[in-house]
Amino acid sequence: MNSTHDLSGVLELRHLRAVCEIVRLGSVTAAADSLCVTQSALSHQLRQLEDRLGVTLFERRTRPVRLSAAGERLLQAADRVLPEVTAAQRDVVQIRDGGRGRLFLVLECHSCFQWLMPAVGAFRRHWPEVELDLTLSHGFTALDALRNGDVDAAVAVDPVDDPELESVHLMEYENLLVVPAGHPLAERACLEPEDLRGETLITYPVSEERLDIYRRFLHPAGVTVPRRTTEVSAMLLQLVASRRGVAVLPDWALPELEAGLNGGESEPVATRRVRLGHDGLWSNLAITMRRADRERPHILDFVATARDTLRQTRG
Repeated sequence: MNSTHDLSGVLELRHLRAVCEIVRLGSVTAAADSLCVTQSALSHQLRQLEDRLGVTLFERRTRPVRLSAAGERLLQAADRVLPEVTAAQRDVVQIRDGGRGRLFLVLECHSCFQWLMPAVGAFRRHWPEVELDLTLSHGFTALDALRNGDVDAAVAVDPVDDPELESVHLMEYENLLVVPAGHPLAERACLEPEDLRGETLITYPVSEERLDIYRRFLHPAGVTVPRRTTEVSAMLLQLVASRRGVAVLPDWALPELEAGLNGGESEPVATRRVRLGHDGLWSNLAITMRRADRERPHILDFVATARDTLRQTRG
């Protein structure tokens, strides 16, 4: 075991960033993509750090990857150190450039309001001189608006493959079917598309092609189900609880939504969550921007702020 006086210079900011990304994304592979390194390079970097420190940082055979006690300690340090480093870099850039700019956001993920508004609030405190606006993608295509310069970034479920645009991965999450307590599907471990025949699906008011439950679960199996829509996540959950239908929501959104509804009810809102498919229905959340804007300091900082807020939301 190395003694502490032999460890000068062993721990670097890149190690702390790696720990944060692995915890946030749940795997070394996803963290490597986010950090723009290969999986083998990141794995080698971490094993080298573990060898130098004489500890194991992760339990790698779990999904998501779990931290050891030593890894938890590094995460605590990262939570303190990295925000301070980011703030210092931000302040220097603002001193240099005057902190001005524009960030018009278009939102394709309705359930993202839960974490996006705190992220926007933090960003506004960081960049008070940046012109900020937020809109939902009703009546226009977000990607066309990006190409035309009408907006500066889109928060959406699908990363894009486009020479003019670049998607930055935020997180992978599982979509869960939410049913009322006592529903015949409530006690099932997981569901197949055929199990949803005869159900009414409550969704946000977007096309079926933009909803993973249809595009990647129901449609490939040739299953069609009727639906009704609402723009408000809390109303969507309330409709499920009152047996108007079933819904699909991200795993990270449900605890706060349920707690918010239950906090205002004399009787708790009774819903159950069920996995879609044996391995679950997983989606990737991303921020997409024009490649030419990828290195703008205020946009980079918004991405970092969004990631931090998401990690706090997921606990």
